[in-house]
Amino acid sequence: MGGKSDHYVPILMFLHQVFDASIGAGLFWGLNAYVTGSTQRNLENAFLTFFVILVVFSTVGLYRSWRMTSTYQELEQIIAGCFILYLVLMWVSYVLKILDEFSYRVVLSWMLLLPVVLGAERFALRLFLRRFREKGYNVRRAVIVGTGELAERLARLIHENPWSGTRLVGFFDDDKTAAVNNCRHLGQLSMLPAFAQRQNLDVVYSTLPMSEKDKIQWLLAELSDTTLSFHIVPDIFFVDMILGANLIYFGNLPIIALRDTPLQGINLFLKRAEDLILASIILILTAPIMLMIALAVKLTSEGPVFFKQWRYGLNGHAIRVYKFRTMTVCENGYQFKQATQCDPRVTRIGNFLRRSSLDELPQFINVIQGRMSMVGPRPHPVAMNEKYRKMVPGYMLRHKVKPGITGLAQINGWRGETDTLEKIEKRVIYDLEYLRQWSLLLDFKILFKTIWTGAWRTNAY
Repeated sequence: MGGKSDHYVPILMFLHQVFDASIGAGLFWGLNAYVTGSTQRNLENAFLTFFVILVVFSTVGLYRSWRMTSTYQELEQIIAGCFILYLVLMWVSYVLKILDEFSYRVVLSWMLLLPVVLGAERFALRLFLRRFREKGYNVRRAVIVGTGELAERLARLIHENPWSGTRLVGFFDDDKTAAVNNCRHLGQLSMLPAFAQRQNLDVVYSTLPMSEKDKIQWLLAELSDTTLSFHIVPDIFFVDMILGANLIYFGNLPIIALRDTPLQGINLFLKRAEDLILASIILILTAPIMLMIALAVKLTSEGPVFFKQWRYGLNGHAIRVYKFRTMTVCENGYQFKQATQCDPRVTRIGNFLRRSSLDELPQFINVIQGRMSMVGPRPHPVAMNEKYRKMVPGYMLRHKVKPGITGLAQINGWRGETDTLEKIEKRVIYDLEYLRQWSLLLDFKILFKTIWTGAWRTNAY
């Protein structure tokens, strides 16, 4: 069933693109007609919106097989795609000089509703495909090669997620006594090519360790005259090495870039746009508060208003981070003593600023400058970096992205004084997890949780 239905995939993908573009354009037309009562120019703008959506959503990768991907990940991609769409539409409207034709109420309502409507549509589509596949349509027949923990996990995931449309026929392994839960042993590896031809398989999942590359190469050679998809499930050690891994080509030689930054290409653009927009809004809103804090700092103790400290930024390069001065001393980061509870160096106004984290408001200037980001691993003083980089494995990898005002470690309670090695290790674990899992939606989730849970006040003194 899977092979026959796959012939229609390109047509269905195109129809899906047209349907999404029609939803976006129709929603815009309806909102505009309801709010402004406009018809003629409204229709022209709706057509323009239709074609821009068609181009942008096709470019950002919204239309591919989501068979083995979670709903959450697909929703992330929709939100990221909408964000890019809004920027492109603003640019097109500016070039065509039609920005003044739009009602702010209409535009804002459309921007908020579009990802919600598209998300609901994708959720409904998944439910339909699940029912469709449960009846035996659009189902891929698969086998597993190998045994062990990876094979067990893969088999369990396939059985627990019927919406993926994957029917696990069994597994192959040279060990006749081997077993995989809820999975039938179909024979030794040498029997797989003939079985694949006879049973019309669609996918082979190899969980063989990389040390058995000879077997993998033999299987690839034997299956080369079939249209079978061959997927390799890497072992845990290999996955643990990957940090924003990226497949690149040097000539015709494929190279896997391990421990690379996830912020490349369009992701880098999205991250920078997020930083500039949010930091600008916050600086405008907090300008009166910052002015009052500056006066309070100047009038209550001797010394400068701002405290500039050296921290490690992107790729481990030293940057100067701004804060309101909260102490009677201004250590520059090379000679540094971390603040402790009831620290005598903290001023009266400084104690309040540190507990409320208002001393960090000037860091939004760092974000505008491009030295920091809204979300990312918190920047540590240079002396602290030099102390822990040899003690904690992977410590310097946290500098593969810009440091942030808040981060995944902070919303999980690992903020403030790091007086034990365990605390810094926990912080690094979350920082590296952030790099592995980065997405625009994760950034917004961290920002929301920071505000909602008051994470900026945790362990602050």
